[in-house]
Order: sequence, then structure tokens, then C-alpha cells
Amino acid sequence: MVLISQSSTDSAFSVDSWTTGESSRRSSESGLGYGHDEGCFRCIATLAGHSGAVGSLAVVGGLIYSGGSDGSDIRVWRQPDLQEVCSFGTGEGAVKALLASGGLVFSAHQDMKIRVWRAAQAPDARVEPKLAATLPTMKDYLLRCVPPKNYVQVRRHKKSLWIQHNDTISVLAHGAGNVLYSGSWDKTVKVWRTSDFRCVESIVAHDDAVSALAADQEGYLYTASADATVKVWAKIGKKHSLISTLKGHKSSVNALAFSPDEKVLYSASSDKTVTVWERAKAGDEHMTMAGVLRGHRQAVLCLATVGNIVVTGSADKSIRVWRRGSDNSHTCIAVLEGHKGAVKTVVASMEAVQEGVLIYSGGIDRLVKVWYLSPKEDGFQSDVSQASPMAASPLRWRF
Repeated sequence: MVLISQSSTDSAFSVDSWTTGESSRRSSESGLGYGHDEGCFRCIATLAGHSGAVGSLAVVGGLIYSGGSDGSDIRVWRQPDLQEVCSFGTGEGAVKALLASGGLVFSAHQDMKIRVWRAAQAPDARVEPKLAATLPTMKDYLLRCVPPKNYVQVRRHKKSLWIQHNDTISVLAHGAGNVLYSGSWDKTVKVWRTSDFRCVESIVAHDDAVSALAADQEGYLYTASADATVKVWAKIGKKHSLISTLKGHKSSVNALAFSPDEKVLYSASSDKTVTVWERAKAGDEHMTMAGVLRGHRQAVLCLATVGNIVVTGSADKSIRVWRRGSDNSHTCIAVLEGHKGAVKTVVASMEAVQEGVLIYSGGIDRLVKVWYLSPKEDGFQSDVSQASPMAASPLRWRF
């Protein structure tokens, strides 16, 4: 490994050669689709700088946002040179989730608040994002704090306004239209209108902490929890109503993700598996279990999808890359090793490369790693039509 010190920042950028131990490990396990040449997968960079575990990532507009559990800040890295250009959010509490869209960055914190940042776009990314709002907003508080009906029982001797979370916010997700969803350890999901940052609904969703959210373009909301279930909600009138409960996991469900065409939902669990759900063709069930992906040795903590690729990260320190076939079968095509602790977050993107996929991972080892998946992989679909407009003029990665 060659370590290149960046004079303009306290962090470090390291480039891993094709022959280092951080290239993808090929398995001798039968039936997992290994055996392609080593050039298909490799770690191209390791970003260091966080003083705590990296538990959240967002990639948009040529920038990588990484949030740490130490509560110090959110760091911004510029592609393709991967220099740290700025940091923000210092002192706001441990960052539990990040979401970036439309020039805004949403960060969820352990202090039970959501912060909205107005971010500069590359190449002006050195400008520190400015705080645009903290949710719930003070205006929302003042409008609702007087009527007693706006208070709900949260503990035996404590009531709270229904618009605020009462425990750590663990996950954020965008919904159809100007909607933001937040899930919390307090077992609820809040629905926010991003046009004015008002909370418009509170859903008592689960019997245990809400750990994952996903929303499709049809307006369905999917919530997952430490209670080992995935629930499906539909908006009927002004409120969300439960229409289905998906059961199959034996332990906490930690992550949810759709295939790009939204025909398949993936749920990752502490039972070491990823369950594949498909829309039911008939009957009362909204979705049916289509299969289970096995291979991780410990809890599966995160997952991401792009094209026909599914990426899963685990407490076993590894990242597995799966290929979805035309018949919806799945094959593990690589195991990426390099993290020295549990992998807490993964993002897969085709934005910054003309061909192939970049996989970004963050872990308990306080590192962010960037991996390259080559389109040489047999059966790989790099459909740039599903990527952002940036894919039409890719950044100048060199491989």
C-alpha cells in the first residue's frame, strides 16, 4: 500500500495496488460464481480521518459525505482525486444517517434531531454547507405546543409533542414527491414535508426500534425493525395504513433496498441472511419471499443496489457482491475484504465512472473505502440510463 499525504487536509488517501491483501478474495465455496480474473474487483482508495466508526455515507454530485459516530463532524470528499475538501456539523451529536438530494444534505443525529444543510456543488465544494433548518423547526413547535391533543405519552410520567422523536433517529428515506421519512429507536416513523420542513404525520410502526426504511414511486412505505419484521404501509387519505407484514427473518432487520426497477425488495438481517421479496402476483399478500442470500458469517448490517448488482456489508468485516440474473436468481460474484471491523454502511453508484460501478463502504475501523467493479464481470449490467445525468460526462477516474 502506498500512502500519499495530503498537505491540504489532516486526512489521508491511500491507493491500493492490484496485488495487496485488500483486493477481492476469491472463494473456494461451490456455486457462488467465483473464478473470474482478479482484475474485476479491487479497492482503489482508503479515506482516513474520522475518529469514530463511519456509520453513514451519501454520494451525490461528485461528492462523498461520510458521517462518524464520534459526533465530531460530517466529512466531504471530492471525486475523483478523493481529497477531503471540508467538514461540517461539528458538535451536533453522533451522525446516524445521511441523505443527499437536490442540493440539500439531511443528517440524522443521536440527539433526536434532523438537520438540513444547503450544500455547495462541485467544484465549489470547499464551501462549508450551511445549516438551513433543524427538524422539528421552531415554527412547528410554536404552532403545536399549546393544544393538549398534540401531546402523546412516551413514558410513564412523560408526554411529548407528536412531531418530535424521543430516541435516536436511526434512518432517513425519501418518499414520492416532497416527502422525507425518519425512523427512530422510539419505534415511530415521522413524515416530513420538505417544501416547508413541517412534520405532517407520526406512525407508531413497530414493537421495537425502527432500523430501516424504503419508499417506492407508487407511494408505498416499507419499514423494518429490531422486532424482525418488515411492514408495508400505503397512504390512504392523509394517513398511512398498514397493509402487510413480511415475516421471515429470525432476528433484527437492519437494512432495506429496492432493485432499480422496484420489482424486488431486499432485507438484511442480524440472522446473517438477506431475504429477497417480490411483488405478489395474486392474493392478499403485498409481497412474497422469493429467496434468501446466504454467505455472511455474522449479521448483515447494510446493503445497496445498482443495476443488477446487490452489495451487502456485514459484521464479519466483509462485503459481498451479488449479481441478479434475468430470472431473479442471485449469484455471489465477489467477497471484498479490507475493513478491520464490521462494515456499517455501503453505497453503490455509477455516477462517477463511464463503465462499471464504484462501491463505497464505511466501517467500525473508522475508514471509508472505495472499490471498483469492472464491467468485464460476466453478466454485469452497467445501465447508465439509471444513473444521474453526471454519468454522461464521467469524472476522470483512471484504472
